[in-house]
Amino acid sequence: MYLVIGAGEFLGDHVSRALAADVPVIELGADADDETLADAIGAVEVVLNCAESWSPARRLRFRKSPPPLLQRVLAAARRANVRRIVHVSTADVYGPGQAVPPNEKSRVHPVHAYERLKLYEEQWLLQSAEEVEVVIVRPARIFGSGEDWILPRLMGSLVKGRVWLPGGGRARQTFVSAADVGRACLAASDRGRPGHSYLVGGFDATWRDLLDSAIRAVGVGGTVVNLPYDLIYLRALAMETVTAPGAVVWPGTYAVDVIGRSHYYDDSQSRRELTWSPSVGSFEQEMPRMTEWLSRLPEVAAALATTPVGATSPPST
Repeated sequence: MYLVIGAGEFLGDHVSRALAADVPVIELGADADDETLADAIGAVEVVLNCAESWSPARRLRFRKSPPPLLQRVLAAARRANVRRIVHVSTADVYGPGQAVPPNEKSRVHPVHAYERLKLYEEQWLLQSAEEVEVVIVRPARIFGSGEDWILPRLMGSLVKGRVWLPGGGRARQTFVSAADVGRACLAASDRGRPGHSYLVGGFDATWRDLLDSAIRAVGVGGTVVNLPYDLIYLRALAMETVTAPGAVVWPGTYAVDVIGRSHYYDDSQSRRELTWSPSVGSFEQEMPRMTEWLSRLPEVAAALATTPVGATSPPST
């Protein structure tokens, strides 16, 4: 029996559905009280924590303080004699713009507050786990229906006419579908070595590729404008300066780095050790499952409502 913590969230829902095809799953939201958590965790052997401790959409400050939910989960796992916790982190702990694709042996180099918080979260859990086995999963850029940080904002601007992207959104990235993260978590729960971290990737592409695929799927779009990375980064830095800590900022400097700098990973070691491979190898393969969600985004739905039947949207450039 597996317990997935993060139900009701983008990644948690995808992970639950992916696991449910192979194993019995209990789902629990991040806001569950202690009694509910204790009841659920007492019936399982493995806990998968994919709840969002920190929102990358907000202006964050780094503090050496583990999230309360993670503390509660670990304490409950100890009391229930849970064998293993699989904790979902992020490949961004390696930092942006690496000259060589990082692998599990590469030095971590977090730059932004979100990246540093995620690394500290990993370190705290590994150091505090004691008798509970901990395996860390570090997925590359996750995409899929329900993602609530970058793609909805880019599509919202695009269907209104244009979107400005650093370098035109052509920086090379490693993407992985949210469902494949769930499958990787299942592999890590079975075959991951305690105390180890595993990179999880899917395929290499760009944000421009994702936008082009989304435009074709929904039938409306606009123009992608290529602006220098430095110009957009300075604008984002100015916006963060006047944004209160904890408030939503778009685009923040972290988002600019995610879109405009290389995030390209070598996950070959994880694939060998976990005997795992992704099932989604392109945006086009996943887009049929994303189209309905994309069409319901408020700005996209409004654009679709005003588009004449038979009209085609202008190509992005």
